Amino acid sequence: MTPSLAEALARRLPEAMRTDPEVRCLAALVSAAPFVPFVLLRDVRRAAVPLGGLAAEARLCESHLVESVAADGFVLHGTVRTALRKALREAVMEDGVDLDVAQLRPKMHDGLELLSPLLRIEERVVWRYVTEHDYLDACDRELATVVKGVTQERRLRMLEWASGAMTRLPADLLSAPSVWLLAQLCRVQDLPHPQLGWPEGALDDGLFLDVMHFVPQTVVGISRDGARLTLGPVSAQRPIGIRVPATQPVSVRVQWAGDREGQVASGIDRAVKSVATGTGAVTIVGLDGRAVQLSAMAPGDNAPEVRDQQQVFDRLEDALARRRELTASPVRLDVGPHGYLVRLSEEPAVTAYMPLSAAQMPWLTEDPGMRVPEGLQRVRVTRVDREKQRVSVSRVRGVVSRGNLRQGQLVRAAITAKTVQGFLFDLTDAAGLSVPQYERVFGMMGSQDLPASVGWEPKYRSSRSYAIEENTELDIVVTAIKRGNRGLRVSVRPAERSDVPGGRLPEGLAVGDRLWGTVLEKAYHGIRFALGDEREDTGTSQTGLRGLVLNTELSWEGKWFFGGGDARDFPLVTGDRCELVVVGVHEVTGELSLSLKQVVEDPGQVALRTLRPGSEVDGVVMRRESDSWRVRLEPWSAMTTVPVGSFEGRLRTGTRIRMRVRHSDPLTHAVIAELIRVYTD
Repeated sequence: MTPSLAEALARRLPEAMRTDPEVRCLAALVSAAPFVPFVLLRDVRRAAVPLGGLAAEARLCESHLVESVAADGFVLHGTVRTALRKALREAVMEDGVDLDVAQLRPKMHDGLELLSPLLRIEERVVWRYVTEHDYLDACDRELATVVKGVTQERRLRMLEWASGAMTRLPADLLSAPSVWLLAQLCRVQDLPHPQLGWPEGALDDGLFLDVMHFVPQTVVGISRDGARLTLGPVSAQRPIGIRVPATQPVSVRVQWAGDREGQVASGIDRAVKSVATGTGAVTIVGLDGRAVQLSAMAPGDNAPEVRDQQQVFDRLEDALARRRELTASPVRLDVGPHGYLVRLSEEPAVTAYMPLSAAQMPWLTEDPGMRVPEGLQRVRVTRVDREKQRVSVSRVRGVVSRGNLRQGQLVRAAITAKTVQGFLFDLTDAAGLSVPQYERVFGMMGSQDLPASVGWEPKYRSSRSYAIEENTELDIVVTAIKRGNRGLRVSVRPAERSDVPGGRLPEGLAVGDRLWGTVLEKAYHGIRFALGDEREDTGTSQTGLRGLVLNTELSWEGKWFFGGGDARDFPLVTGDRCELVVVGVHEVTGELSLSLKQVVEDPGQVALRTLRPGSEVDGVVMRRESDSWRVRLEPWSAMTTVPVGSFEGRLRTGTRIRMRVRHSDPLTHAVIAELIRVYTD
């Protein structure tokens, strides 16, 4: 006879988890969700344990299986969650327990909708693992959507979820190819991730190559002796370096005349591997599909690549000794960034390193190495290391000149870069100078000179959040030209405009109106929408209009409100439809300014109305103010101060604390609280 779910779980759970039957059934059925909303618990209880009543829910929330309880749900202990998932799968697969998924799953819909999209994906993956025999391919397809979101839509913040999800997923799921790809992406972003071996199952070639383009390159050394090809860390024994994706583990495929299919060499960044290739031609293929061709070698002679390398380094040492100028084109920023990687035109096989100190790039308010210079640069070789295969160069500076540029001159120029403090304009063409004979001339427009616009103020916002893209041309006026140690320091301001473009709202629209919009494109500073569909209040239609939601108007969450969030990471994709609120018109671009966060009421103001003397709330320390600390209550938009008291020395910016409210005025939003606990984790 098929046992009941409660009986099967009782046999398979440890003694410490064998609570009453109703509680263990409820806990097992909701264990797929990393966070369990109370609505989900209620729906599962009504479907699976209808006779348990509310008492069963209460017993579960009060049991030792639950780690923490919030206002809208709870979280099971990690070890408990793992044991419940394993026991539930074994009960279904081995004991034949029927969960009646066709009836149960639809009833869980409303509760699961309260989870964020990424947590819903995690729950679906675990549910497939629990209820399906051949789960790996289906789970891999679910997780592949996350990989595509990161690689194709540049939603890098999804990796923060992936980093945590890989610690919560069942161990059997970590062999899925998409999990291995997510681990590589997390490694690139310096996020915690498991050390995984080569994945099981077939890899999606297109998706795999997309991920490999995100992974930085590393160098592994090779050598040939006429019998074997040896791969491993670069050393005197393996002097030829090849660049391959820095995956974990680093792997390549070696192909030769005797084996066209090839052999995989893995972990060659830390261990030495050898392949019997003989004297014939060899092809080494990296995971990104790039191939290195090694010509056939004569018996008893050195490998051709060794002879070619020695000749290249001979020429570079000659250029170093003669201080000969070479031309180089930048490849990319080094990891850090600490400098540039450049390719020498005279020696295209060599990638040289140019430190920031040797680049001497023109004046910037941010780190001058944050932008890859364009075009050819004149350089000199400063160091040649044959053993480590390292070549360093320094940029040869051109003549510093203002050319035709004069103070008060009206110039039309494109924005080269957006920094925290302002905009950078390339004025080289306006000055009538040629590169690289002359140094480039850049002009800086400070954030204090930018016209204020709806949702952006220079006192609180970064200039990177200003609603103008790079490469946009503006009319500017040169206000000052000064000569400094690093070249000319040119200050500019916007040209005066007698007629502000688009200074008025379109006819039929007013501030506060609600419209529906479709996401067109995403930039750092905001998301652009195409407006359409009927407005509910008037029944009129606004089609053909475009509007911009600045990152400060995306969400009430602090990182967006303070302009610190990159709008490209916001969880909206091209084609999504949203309801928006009209807040004004941008003073420079003339675009309609919209808000996404104002569709709902500020949660901080809602929280203020619920605070009462004696309430205990959590907060985050913001800064020290004399004998007290400025604290941001959670939700963030409520602020208060607490005296330092006996906790001096234990508080710093970012510390989470527990407070007791002494006074709260909903009208003035004034909150006075006292500190009762400092969280140590």
